[in-house]
Amino acid sequence: MRHLFIATAAIALTSAPAFAVSKNKFIEDMAVPAGASINVEVTLSKDMMHRADNLPEKLSDRGRTRGLRDGFAGNGYYGMKDLDMLRRDMTDEMGADLSKAGYSVTENGAYTLRVTIDDARPNRPTFKQMSVQPNLSFNSVGRGGARMTAQLLDASGNVVGTSQYGWYEHSLDEFSGISTWGDAKRSFSRFARKTAKTIGN
Repeated sequence: MRHLFIATAAIALTSAPAFAVSKNKFIEDMAVPAGASINVEVTLSKDMMHRADNLPEKLSDRGRTRGLRDGFAGNGYYGMKDLDMLRRDMTDEMGADLSKAGYSVTENGAYTLRVTIDDARPNRPTFKQMSVQPNLSFNSVGRGGARMTAQLLDASGNVVGTSQYGWYEHSLDEFSGISTWGDAKRSFSRFARKTAKTIGN
């Protein structure tokens, strides 16, 4: 993802994600009985874990970095605290929407919905990014979003369904008041709503 820094406003402009457009669409083949009990587990991909304290391993995912510590433009140095917060937010979103749809969300569910956050991009620098790159400030902004995959497991641990979804902002028109992970959380919310709506079909 590409960021263009403007000196006076410290604004970062990002390009569209490098992966195929099809990965942005909501695709699922999961089905559970109405009212079934579901355990929601949210994990971070190996790449996201690596990016807590590093730039992405793949050079193509680093955007247009100007140095090895250029975290905001390079999609890295997020900090584990922020990534743990994202994992909790996705868990809460999915649990709330499944409950609204009539499912019993419990740790002892007959089914397990295992969601993996494969990619997430912030709208503003994280505290970790600002600590490793002092020229950044919370006024720096960029287009964000997230991409997730999920597996539905039965009581025996067999995978009985999968899904994927990604959404990234394409406009810089509305950045007033947006939080660090505003677009990523919007992607989480859309994924949770779509999942809750279709998982029983």
